[in-house]
Amino acid sequence: MELKRKSEMKRMEYVMTKLDDAVTVDGIYTVHYFEYAKDFAYSGEVHNFWELVYADKKSLYVTAGASELRLAVGQMYLHRPNEFHNIRCDGAHAANSVIISFSCANEALLSIAGMVIDCTAEEKKLLGGIIKESEEVFSTPLGIPYIRIMQKSGKGHFGGEQLIKLYLEQLLILLVRGNGRENRPKSGTDDKVLAGICEYLEAGIYRPLCFSDVVKHFNLSASVIKRIFREQMGCGVMEYFNRIRVDAAKELIREGDQNFTEIAATLCFGSSQYFTTVFKRVSGMTPTEYRASALHR
Repeated sequence: MELKRKSEMKRMEYVMTKLDDAVTVDGIYTVHYFEYAKDFAYSGEVHNFWELVYADKKSLYVTAGASELRLAVGQMYLHRPNEFHNIRCDGAHAANSVIISFSCANEALLSIAGMVIDCTAEEKKLLGGIIKESEEVFSTPLGIPYIRIMQKSGKGHFGGEQLIKLYLEQLLILLVRGNGRENRPKSGTDDKVLAGICEYLEAGIYRPLCFSDVVKHFNLSASVIKRIFREQMGCGVMEYFNRIRVDAAKELIREGDQNFTEIAATLCFGSSQYFTTVFKRVSGMTPTEYRASALHR
């Protein structure tokens, strides 16, 4: 009886569905996170692969072919292969940028090349993921210009190289989908709260600010604010606040108009010693060491 039942059972045949790749990144040439002095200017270059430029802190000017364009903070530009390009600061403010050059044969990228793109929160998060993984995957420091090859460290986390590729491919897909930016999804409540907190913190770097001020300003419970921030930013509120204060301090150091004591006072660190402690904890070097490294870039 049992044998009969088994013989009557039919073997189910499954057929695999192959998934197509809309965008394929074949390889990376460079991944950079630059912190420029206010008078930085690059003479320019031409190469036969793509280059993505993102303005992270303060505005930048990029030349594409015969035109110069201004990138405001949060904006991106994609240089097509064999396009002459350069980049400079405005002479008054130090600025930061993300620059990624890569090989990709998909013609879909032509639809976004040559556009000044306002990046979404999701796109910025993918850029951050690329930088984070690259810091582990490559031994070549991301702030060194004029390099011709990224040396692998051999110490990255499992799958780090693949994540760089996947993050970049996902970023490019989102950019192509959002061509024109007219169909952006509306932000959820958490996204709006997060954006408001970040804006509040960034506006507060020149005055004393503590976590209770944030809670009081937004009239939300401390646990809700902590949850939103931890889930979407991967760090605590005051940890983020110290990061952006150190970023601001780096800009002031590169601009060279104030000494360390004046910078500490400008950013309300309370004392030069505390400023040095926070600066080293966030950046891995003292203000003096950072100034010396910035002068050689």
